[in-house]
Amino acid sequence: MKIMNEYTYNHMKKNKRHTISILVAITIASALLCSLCIFIHSIWETKVSTTIENTGYWQGELFDSISGDKLKYVTENPKVKTTMIKGQWVTAKLSNTKLPYLSMRDANTNFWLDMGLKNNLTKGRLPKKSGEIVVSKLFFADNPSYNIGDKLTLPIGNRMLGSELINHQSTKQSGEKFLATETKIYTIVGELDISDSSAYPGYIAMGYLDPLQIKPKDELTVYMRFVKPRTIYETLPQIAKATGLTKNEYGEYAVKYNTPLLTLYGMSDKSVANTQIITMIAMAITIILLVMGSFILIIYNAFSLSANSRIKELSILKSLGATPRQIKFSVLYEGLLLWIIQLPIGIMVGYLFSNIVFSKVNKILSVTEDYRNAYVSFSWVVVGFSIIISLITILVSAYIPARKIMKVSAIAGIRQNNTRIKFKKQKSHLIINKIFGIEGELAISQFSANKKALRTAVLSLSMCFILIAGYMSIIAIYNLAKSKNVEIPNHDMNISLKTVDKPSDKMINEVISLPEVRDSVIKRKVRTSTYVTSKQESDVFAKYGGFAKVPSKHNVLSENGKYRIIVTLVGLSDKSFKKYCEKIGADDESYYKNGVTKGVLLDSTNYVSENSKVVQKIPLLNIKQGDKLVINEKIENDMNTNYKFNAEVGHVTEILPSELGMGGYSLAYIVPMKSYQQLVSNFMPERMLESSSMSIDLLVGDKASQRVKKELIRICSSYLGSEDVTIWSLLVEKNNDKLVQKAVSIGVFAVALMFGLIGIINAFSTISNNLRLRKREFAMLRAVGLTPKGLNKMLMIEGLFFALTPIIVSIPIVLFICWFMLRIALITWFEFISIFPAVPILVYAILIIASIFLAYGISSTGVKKSNVIESIKDEIV
Repeated sequence: MKIMNEYTYNHMKKNKRHTISILVAITIASALLCSLCIFIHSIWETKVSTTIENTGYWQGELFDSISGDKLKYVTENPKVKTTMIKGQWVTAKLSNTKLPYLSMRDANTNFWLDMGLKNNLTKGRLPKKSGEIVVSKLFFADNPSYNIGDKLTLPIGNRMLGSELINHQSTKQSGEKFLATETKIYTIVGELDISDSSAYPGYIAMGYLDPLQIKPKDELTVYMRFVKPRTIYETLPQIAKATGLTKNEYGEYAVKYNTPLLTLYGMSDKSVANTQIITMIAMAITIILLVMGSFILIIYNAFSLSANSRIKELSILKSLGATPRQIKFSVLYEGLLLWIIQLPIGIMVGYLFSNIVFSKVNKILSVTEDYRNAYVSFSWVVVGFSIIISLITILVSAYIPARKIMKVSAIAGIRQNNTRIKFKKQKSHLIINKIFGIEGELAISQFSANKKALRTAVLSLSMCFILIAGYMSIIAIYNLAKSKNVEIPNHDMNISLKTVDKPSDKMINEVISLPEVRDSVIKRKVRTSTYVTSKQESDVFAKYGGFAKVPSKHNVLSENGKYRIIVTLVGLSDKSFKKYCEKIGADDESYYKNGVTKGVLLDSTNYVSENSKVVQKIPLLNIKQGDKLVINEKIENDMNTNYKFNAEVGHVTEILPSELGMGGYSLAYIVPMKSYQQLVSNFMPERMLESSSMSIDLLVGDKASQRVKKELIRICSSYLGSEDVTIWSLLVEKNNDKLVQKAVSIGVFAVALMFGLIGIINAFSTISNNLRLRKREFAMLRAVGLTPKGLNKMLMIEGLFFALTPIIVSIPIVLFICWFMLRIALITWFEFISIFPAVPILVYAILIIASIFLAYGISSTGVKKSNVIESIKDEIV
């Protein structure tokens, strides 16, 4: 075995060019596989840390509060590892402040350590003992006379509306009073960057909860981590039962799971198929197997050429006593030795490559809102796994040719020389001869004879082209589908005002009077419902199956032969309603009659039939002007309300007044703002914030978007707190999409570059060796009359065949990818052709062709300058 090892080592030294070519391929393969593992692990680590930062480090929660005397059933449960506890709500009365209350909860040590709230601390420190509190920054902004370190002596009690107790978390109620029950002293120790809508009459505050001070009747919220998290879906309902919680109408306990975190750890409710887990695992495995398979194909061909080049030598060794197993090991040893040589380099290059890609991606996406940088995280598990899969890739690549060589008999191997040509009947290439002449026919014959030697380079360059052309086509299809399926918005900016109080008319006038504002719509909306029967379905909708075929995700509920569907009740300002009526051809004055609720019915939904790729708008109901609907406030069974009203249909249309954010298979009932306010005044107090929130849609154009947004922030902040205002811009959304695509492109093009690098290096090595071995052949051709110009033409045509092969091989695969994506995106080939990224794909094709021509040009220099007589005399082995 030692002799075989020495022989293999000497063979590698003797054939340095081919060895370096294989070594480069193995190094890039190892680096890319290592990078792939690093990407998957680092993205997973980033998602886990981001999820914990945003949601907290908990796994399950008792969503309904439990009493203090039941807490022991959680803390003493052997299956529970850690408990994070929030105490009951406390309302404290403030004096001489903008808002009248502090709404407080205490939390135990584990809560402050493990939940995400600690990350919102902007000043001071977290509470460490009873009586210490941290207060929202809004408190200090509204009341600058208060500072961290101040002691507050505050009355504690309840909010009352007459003799009724108001929930601590309710919005402010007209006529409510405060009933004090005791007085407590609090010390402000920090500031939290948290806020709520001004619809709530108190500032948020959090304190420290001493578990020893929990009273039997205190209402507690409990979060948990488990000793064995995989049992959470069985254990948490058992704990809920032990603490006295009861099942709801669906037979379930009011418990909550930290699904985003559990999903990242591969845990899900076994009763429900978790498609996200399956998709994540399947994607990771598929990508790794595809990359491994690609490199096995590429490196296998390189090892196969190496093994075939020494088949005669190995056969002589076999005749001298070497066993087939030793012959096989010789080829495997070559692969193992090359893998060991490149291993540290491959890992270092993998981490360096990952850092560069993450750095570029972070730089691009850092300008987007709420983006959290992703960093490369080192892990010995990742290193070990990448080493194992790269070793498997190399050994499989070497094993296939090793097994073939092992089976060759000694006599057959000695008789066969690697330069021996098996003469077959030569194909006549009449078309090539006619176009390129005899040089073309010589070129294609030689290219066909050497296609096995060129296979590695062809495969590598094909992978490079498929990645680039396929990715660019997918992005083009994605953008077309997005623009096709998403309706072009009539407005490109939106101001959302989350407040119960009516916004200042002066502020609204300042907003809509900005010179850049071309159009505006002022609206309020709230979800309601109505019941319809299958007889009320429109003919076209009934033809497609009607409400019976609508998936449950669209909030269509079947009850006693009727279907409950969502109706978005919309109120428009007088000016906006008048413009809308003009747009749809209705008389706006007829909608202002006292004692009658009359509105415009938006009766339309997007539908894609099974046999069509076209998204079409169809009416849901067979309803006409003058018909009436009964609209209910209740949209969920557990809502404690029976309020409903008769709604007359003044006009039926499919035209939107502005973007309403409606779900599929639902209606909208649009009325003047006066009618809207009268209707929602009868709604439950708990829905006051939803029904009172106002939205202002604006049309300003892309050029003015950034400038207008700054003005809107200035105007709104002078009238309202930041917690009450959200400004959306279509331009920002489009720019963010472009940045994400650019970031993904970096990763795809980086991988394509690696495949291209393997292909080009292998092409240079293969072409150089091939032309060197054919030096005698070229000399003979020159001797019989082939001119230098004819030789150049022959090599150029041969290079052209070589360069076009990976492109021709890639085209069917790219077309299949496009076909598959077009089927998913419901786009026709005719639509796709108009946006096909032909120019950039053509540029990459030209680069591939240029690199091959360059390889032929450099490698053929020696052939052209060689002496004809000396080359014929030389015997090339």
